[in-house]
Amino acid sequence: MRKSMKKVVAMAIASTMLLSCVTGCGSEGGSTSGKEVTEIKVGSIHPLTGGMAYEGQALVNAQQIAVDEINAAGGIKSLGGAKLVLVTGDSQGAADVGASEAQRLIEKEGVVALTGAYQSSVVETTSQEAEKAGIPYIVSVGSTVSLAERGFSTFFRIQPNAELFGVNSMEMLGEIKKSDWSSVVIIHEDSVMGTSTASYIEKNIEKSGLKLLDNIAYSASATTLDSEVTTLAGLKPDVLICIGYYSDTSLLFRTVNERDITFKCVMGVSNGAISDEKFVAEFGSSVENFINCNYSINKNSDKAKTLMETYKSKYGDEIINHAVFAYESIKVLAAALEAAGSVDGEKLCEAMKGLSYSNAEMVSAMSGDIVFNEKGENKNASLTLIQIQDGTNKVVYPTAFAESEIRYND
Repeated sequence: MRKSMKKVVAMAIASTMLLSCVTGCGSEGGSTSGKEVTEIKVGSIHPLTGGMAYEGQALVNAQQIAVDEINAAGGIKSLGGAKLVLVTGDSQGAADVGASEAQRLIEKEGVVALTGAYQSSVVETTSQEAEKAGIPYIVSVGSTVSLAERGFSTFFRIQPNAELFGVNSMEMLGEIKKSDWSSVVIIHEDSVMGTSTASYIEKNIEKSGLKLLDNIAYSASATTLDSEVTTLAGLKPDVLICIGYYSDTSLLFRTVNERDITFKCVMGVSNGAISDEKFVAEFGSSVENFINCNYSINKNSDKAKTLMETYKSKYGDEIINHAVFAYESIKVLAAALEAAGSVDGEKLCEAMKGLSYSNAEMVSAMSGDIVFNEKGENKNASLTLIQIQDGTNKVVYPTAFAESEIRYND
């Protein structure tokens, strides 16, 4: 009887071990627990409350559309059709809060990658947490050059950095300027984003063929820009270059309009307002012909047109240009997940480094495939000139993406 019982127990143990191997061992998938991967959590950290909540929510909205599209198409096929789940964190526009949110998403939510964060200062702290955890960090928006200079193995940026903004914007300005434009003033918010972009513009100002009269800084949280606008009025530049986010740029031009100050050309560089339909609606004809050197959606692409329609239908608003790279960040991560066949951080980062995301799949107006260099920068990052014409935004340069020819003030 004892021998019979021992035999039954042994068979039961063997059956359990066999079942465990069937459900776990055969689903390597990168899961550290050996369990089958059914859902993959992706972290998204952006300002969802505070002065930049409008922009932050727009980025999250675009990412959710990307997640929905990927899941509807069958999920991550190399992981058995595992579905993506977007898990959000609110940075509140503060670097320390962003870091705490990154820790929460990594340690408590179990995200396999982080995206973020609209502000370079928040990208800096949140990407540090990703590096500690050994998981990919894909920048949705954040242009400061130093972010890619830290030697991180987990950092990846699709968009152009601040140095490229400085070089390209001044080259473009030199190409489009009229003969009676001779002087320029830079005005920018004083966070790391505004300061670094303004610095690279100043270093490359000779490419524009214009004389720099001044480089004016202000706080992004300023409640008045009276003093700065008084300085502008006294300088009387032909061209005004402005670098900032939505709320501070809006304040700047409310003040400019109150003083009835005009310029031959207003050019935003990496500006969070000028290419936004909300800004156009707020200021109407007073911002006609404003130009923004920025990244843009490729309105000549059928995929981009579908995204624009989906965003409008789902959220009742036009998609903003910043949200384009937020959307792209999820698509690129999904491609890396497919290539890795794993959610292991090291394998995912290796897949990102070896990725060549086809330009044909992209919705952004970019000149080539997304390919990352040794610092995690996209080798083919590029920019466009977007102009407000007849109350809407149109790409006017380069020719490959242009919807209209550039217009000039009388």
